[in-house]
Parts: sequence; structure tokens; C-alpha cells
Amino acid sequence: MEASGRAVPIYEPPGEEPGNDGPVSKLWSIWRERGLLWGVAWKTALLSAIVVLLLPNQYEAVVKVVPGENSGGGMGIMGKLAGASAAGSGMGMGLDAATLLGMKTPGAFYVELLKSRSVQDRIIDRFDLRRHYWKLGRRYPQDYYNTRKKLKSFTEIEEDKKSGVITVAVTDYDPVTAARIANAYIEEMNKLASDLNTSDAHREKVFLEERLKQAKQDLDQASQALSQFSSRSTIMDPSNQGRAMVDSAARVQGEMIATEAELKGLQQIYSDDNVRVRTLRARLGELQGQYRKLMGSNAGSSGNGSSDAAPSMRKLPLLNYEYADLYRQTKIQDTVYEFLTQQYELARIQEAKELPTVRVMDSAVAPERKSGPFRTLIVALSTFFGLLLAGCWVLGKNAWEEIPRDDPKRALAADVQRVLQRRLRRGQRT
Repeated sequence: MEASGRAVPIYEPPGEEPGNDGPVSKLWSIWRERGLLWGVAWKTALLSAIVVLLLPNQYEAVVKVVPGENSGGGMGIMGKLAGASAAGSGMGMGLDAATLLGMKTPGAFYVELLKSRSVQDRIIDRFDLRRHYWKLGRRYPQDYYNTRKKLKSFTEIEEDKKSGVITVAVTDYDPVTAARIANAYIEEMNKLASDLNTSDAHREKVFLEERLKQAKQDLDQASQALSQFSSRSTIMDPSNQGRAMVDSAARVQGEMIATEAELKGLQQIYSDDNVRVRTLRARLGELQGQYRKLMGSNAGSSGNGSSDAAPSMRKLPLLNYEYADLYRQTKIQDTVYEFLTQQYELARIQEAKELPTVRVMDSAVAPERKSGPFRTLIVALSTFFGLLLAGCWVLGKNAWEEIPRDDPKRALAADVQRVLQRRLRRGQRT
């Protein structure tokens, strides 16, 4: 501008926005909306502080285990190969045979067991986590799928490749429950490993267990058949019983001969009506009856049909054969049962030696301090992201305002806005 023939410089008034290009203009736009940014900052910080104060404390329990010496049959051979190669070269070079051959360590097998669905379902059922993890779980238990996801997010399983130590860290809202779940992971893993055991000793034990049941049934049947036969035929010890019967028959026969001789002598002196003659004759008849009974000529002639009478000598050989056969079957089954029992116990001991288990280095205990949530960090990050979003909104608003009104973008945005407002009004009316 010129005044009185002189050029007067024109200065930009203070407080106005500088040029629209460059980062200075963006900083100026953000500085101009500092009141909005301050409001967003303190409101976000207050809201996030209220939210984090409502979050429950979390406690982490840790259990550390190492695979047993009998875990993985081939790993013992690999360990020996690694030791031999290290001794031959004079140094181990930090490598083992399993790593060189691309084999997995036993720890990888146990890690997969710990992460398996079977172990997770056992943990869920054991501690009723379908109700424990959810506020409404008391009345409306969650399904296994969501509960598994929750348990997986609260569980961290790691394996140290160098030392082979497996670490299981479990987080829970209660310190005692966290320790119990961590220890239960190891227990359920050992049970599952035992169920999956396919060693020779395990297969032998399973076979002997089934065979032992059948042998016990056969022994019971043979013993019952022998006892029923002995009770029915009154045979207990055929050899001794036959010897006793022979002795009895000889004694009765001797008494018969003596009585007949005495009777003949008295008959020469006295008549048949004499008391002594009649007594000896009656005695002789009784002895003859006993002898015939022992010999089996009139067995069962007493007419009482009693099965308690001792068998006769005529039937004794046949009964002795049947008894010996039943007794032999019983002894065979008894010997088989005793042998299978011994083999079964040996198989159980061998299976226990080969059973893949882990040894607990540090069992989980109830933690004394909480592991989360980190309330200060949550509030700080929430405030930071709130300010970031507010700044982006300010920059976007200024960029939109700089677009000319006849620009197609504005026309498109206005048309979309009209359509949405019309839809909203129609929805409110209906």
C-alpha cells in the first residue's frame, strides 16, 4: 500500500494461522485445539482409572518340571551318542544328537500333552472352571469352547531347550486356585501319558491282566467241581481212604473167621437155642453185613437212600479216577494262576520303570503378590491413545475444511449424509 508516495509494508496480524503447508501449520492446528485435547486427556485418564480399579487382581503361580530319565526310549540312546561324540572330539560344541538328527526332545512331547484338549477338559471339570471364570456361570455355565480359550489365555507353557526344564505358569483371580491349577496340570499330564503308554511292558501287563481274570474263573470252576464231587461221593483222600477201607475189611474178615470158629465150637456143645449160640450167630450176621457193605455187594441196601455213606471198595477205583482227574485240573489251574500272578506283578514293576513321567523341580505355591493388572500403565496408555485419536481428529477436521465447497468429495459426503439422515428419521417413525 502506498501513502504520500511512499510504500507502507503490510504485516500479518498476530494470532492468525500461518500458511497451510508444512508441519508448522499442523502443529498450529493442534495448538489451537489445546483445550479440546486437554479435556480428552483428563476425561480419558479419569475413565480409564475407574475401569482399572474395577478390574480384579490377578495372581500367577509357576511350576517347573523336568522329564524323567525313562521318558522317550530313543532319547537315552541319543544322549549316549551325544556323550560319545563329545568325548571323542574333546568338546560338546553345545549340540546334542537329537538336535543334529532333527528329533524332538521328550520335553516337546510333554508340552503338547499340556496343551492338549484332553488335559484342558480334565482341568475344567476338576475345578469347575465353566462357572469359576464367568460371573453368570453359577446359573448359566459357559460352554467348553469359550472356557478352553479363557484357560489358554491364563496359561503359559514354555520349554527351555538347553536345560529341558518345562515351566507352567497359571494366572487366576485367586492365588490358591492358581497354584492348585498349576499343580493339577502336571498330575493330569502324567495320567494322560500313562494312558497313552504303548511300551512292551504295558502291552504285556494288559495281556496278563485279561489272562489272569480268565485263569481265576477257571480255577474257581475247577475248585467248585472238585468240592461238589467230594461232597457227593464222600471222597476226601482216595489213597488214605482206600487204605483205611482195606484195613477195615481185613479186620472185619478176621473177626468173622474168629466168630465162625467160636460158633462151631459152641454148637458142638450146646443146642441152637442156647443164648451164647444165638449171640454169636447174631454177631456173625452183623460182621457179614459190614463186610458185604465194605465190598459193595449190598451197598445202599439199608433203604434209607443216604448219600452220606462211605463208598464201597468196589466203587472206590472209579471214584478215585474221577477224583484224581478233578484234582489234577484244579492243581493245573492253581499253578497257571500262580504263574500268571507272578508275571503280572513283574510286568507292573517293569511298566512303572518305563512309565513316562516328569519330576517336579518347583511345585506351585500360592503367590504372595499380584501379577496384574498394571493399572498405571493402562491409564498412561489409554491417555496417550486418547490424545493421539483427538489429534488425528483435529487434523482431519482441518483438512476437510480446507477442501473447496465445489469439490466432488464434499458433494459425495453431503449426499451420503442426507441419505443416512433420511434412513434414521424413517427408522424413528416406525
